[in-house]
Amino acid sequence: MSQKSQGMTSDPLEMMDQLLIARLIVTAAETKFRRYPFELAESIPSEPRLMLIRRGRVEFQIDNSRILGEAGSMILMPPWIRRSWKIMKRPGYVSLSWCRFNSSGAHLHDLAYAIHRKVDDLSLEAGAIERLSLSLQSENAADGLVAEGELKSILARFLRKIALPDNPRLMNIRPLSCGEQGVQRAVQHMRTNIAEANVLRSLAKVAGLHPKYFRAIFRRATGMTPGNYLIRLRMRAARYYQHDSVMRVKEVAAAVGYQDAFYFSRLYRRFWGHAPTQDRRIHQSSTSSTTNAET
Repeated sequence: MSQKSQGMTSDPLEMMDQLLIARLIVTAAETKFRRYPFELAESIPSEPRLMLIRRGRVEFQIDNSRILGEAGSMILMPPWIRRSWKIMKRPGYVSLSWCRFNSSGAHLHDLAYAIHRKVDDLSLEAGAIERLSLSLQSENAADGLVAEGELKSILARFLRKIALPDNPRLMNIRPLSCGEQGVQRAVQHMRTNIAEANVLRSLAKVAGLHPKYFRAIFRRATGMTPGNYLIRLRMRAARYYQHDSVMRVKEVAAAVGYQDAFYFSRLYRRFWGHAPTQDRRIHQSSTSSTTNAET
């Protein structure tokens, strides 16, 4: 299933590379059976989800996109993205396996959409998630590493068949040029210094490139200007901070580099289509009601 490249980690090969070398900590995994009518309320999870539809049909609403999951469909949902789902009336049931995990070094929050496709072997992937779930129930610390290895195997099989971007320059199948390496350093610098007001001014220097050439190669590599890329990082981080009910809007704004809370709110509304307080209300109202039903 073709996915348009919207950032450096939108390339499935690069994403797979990040996931395989990153530390992945599986925090939950299980298999559930639900009957119609069942609907999971809208929420914004702070961790990535990997879901496998084993039987039945499910309709997912993920931000502004709709995905129909059928038997054999696997879906990788990035964190900090609005989602809900419901069981389709026909056949009126669903059996699904899922896991939730943390990742360090694999920047899935850059992904603006869910990735999905039919798996090659449903029984293989279902068995892998079941083994992963059993590993989590063990008190042996080594089984946590077993679960990590199982998850990486699932992700590698899943991502290797995802359609590559149309632009071959985004494929991570050759050594990166000096300019592309500079862009990677600049992106990492933005992530590390997201709250710094003048972070854009230092990017060309961090990349070791002439400012004009840096802007050109950054846009070629990421599909957007450095300024728009930074806004995207900040807005996704801000959406995550909305999970913390202790932080007020002006504190969230400061945490992502905006001293003017009103300007931040306007930017947030323009980016996500609603005010930051709306995400706060949705999270608070859904947390208690979906704790047991969540997948």
